[in-house]
Amino acid sequence: MSVRALIYAYRKPGLSLEDFKKHYEDHAELVKRLSGEDFPLSHKRTYVARSTVGVASEDASERNALTPATVLVGKQSHFDFDAYAELTFTDKAAFQAFSAKIYAPDAAAQIAADEEKFLDKSKLGIVLLGDVIETTR
Repeated sequence: MSVRALIYAYRKPGLSLEDFKKHYEDHAELVKRLSGEDFPLSHKRTYVARSTVGVASEDASERNALTPATVLVGKQSHFDFDAYAELTFTDKAAFQAFSAKIYAPDAAAQIAADEEKFLDKSKLGIVLLGDVIETTR
């Protein structure tokens, strides 16, 4: 059975949306290089749709006061993360092999140094997903 991990990523304060995306895309390539054949089957990154405004709205969140999300239902504060990523592995063994490579001291140091450039690590969240059920037309 496949294993999936979900990442909620928040950009470093003061970093533009464009720079965040560029750094995250470069970061994914770094992780791919470091993990080699143990890279996940897929590492899908999805960025929150945001616009840049000159004046914060009444319901603006502090961290994204001038870069509000395009919220359809909910509050700005519900969508303070800037991207989420889903990593899919063949199985638990594949997930463990990937983890062993990225948490090895040299790789972990390179990854951490790179993350300092663009992520607010105090807000970073990573979780394993359970059942995935999809409805299609």
